[in-house]
Amino acid sequence: MRRLRMTGIMSVLTVGLALGAWLAFSAALAQTPPRQGDEVWKYLDSLPPTERRAVLEREAAREGSFVLYGQMGIDRAAHIQKVFNERYPDIKVNFVRQTAAEQSEKVLLEHRLNKMGGDVIMTDTSLLLVLRETFAPFEPSAVSDFDKRFVFGGKDKGWYAVVYELLPSVITWRTDRIPSSEAPKTLEALADPKWKDRVGTTTHLESFIEAMNGVFGEAEAAKRVLGLAKLDNRLFRSQAALGEALAAGTVDIAWNLSTLRADQMKSRGQPVDWVLQDPLFGIAVVATPLRQAQHPYAAALFTDFLLEAETLQKLEVAEGLKRMFGNLKGKFEFDVKEHPSLLPYPPVPEDAFKRHNLTAQKLFVRKEY
Repeated sequence: MRRLRMTGIMSVLTVGLALGAWLAFSAALAQTPPRQGDEVWKYLDSLPPTERRAVLEREAAREGSFVLYGQMGIDRAAHIQKVFNERYPDIKVNFVRQTAAEQSEKVLLEHRLNKMGGDVIMTDTSLLLVLRETFAPFEPSAVSDFDKRFVFGGKDKGWYAVVYELLPSVITWRTDRIPSSEAPKTLEALADPKWKDRVGTTTHLESFIEAMNGVFGEAEAAKRVLGLAKLDNRLFRSQAALGEALAAGTVDIAWNLSTLRADQMKSRGQPVDWVLQDPLFGIAVVATPLRQAQHPYAAALFTDFLLEAETLQKLEVAEGLKRMFGNLKGKFEFDVKEHPSLLPYPPVPEDAFKRHNLTAQKLFVRKEY
């Protein structure tokens, strides 16, 4: 009888503890969370992961929409919106397309005036040190799943920016003018004087020079950059313009072109081929909520969703573009683990940017060797 009585007491205690835990969880969900500002990010950081997703989904549904600032085409943004709305159909994505220069000026101005119009930003790594004050201190749920090369910032720095996609740089050539067996496959081979007056690249060389310094050290990098400059490159203001020049036959070889442009030309049947550039760099696009977001919960939910392995796999299939993704739990055409030398173009400090800009102007524009 005593044993039965004790068993009954224990059962009541177990049920009571479970009920108490459930009530505590329900209370946490039921409390009115902060709506805007740094209090939101502190609140989200205080929640256990299992609770945080529930809060994000509930509060994002209440907000109903968010604004995405991005340097991408409208068609690509539509793919992202479609995949997001398959899971969250009641949260509207309002996409605002921006150029790099426009984005940095607009976001910094809105942040300093405390009138932020965007909620999430997708930007390339070259702007991270310029824009970091505008980034939210939000740690995405999947950050521990990512290759460390794809993660910038951190809790100690007060901001996070995780690379959503990376467009590897390639050397591309016209197969009707250069047999693939003879085409240069590395930047060192490209620097051969026989390719002089036949090559082209973009005017945006500051990140390239910074990355070369990181791989080779400044002295050796300077020699290699000089070798490329002596090819008398034709310079183009954008990746798109460089790709069009190669397609039109204005140049025979394009270097530091993205896989996106090179593979699009090849898949359309144009006489081009390409190889991953060596050393291998890449244009890296990060995604992060903005600190002063007007819809912070929707922004955080979108960022969490975007960086999941399942989402990235769906986007790779939907867009059909050759890119690299850093979530190691996903299965992608390019496995980043097979490219240990890959270096996403790094953020460039302001003083270094000025030095690299002067170097590029001297060597590639004025051709002062």
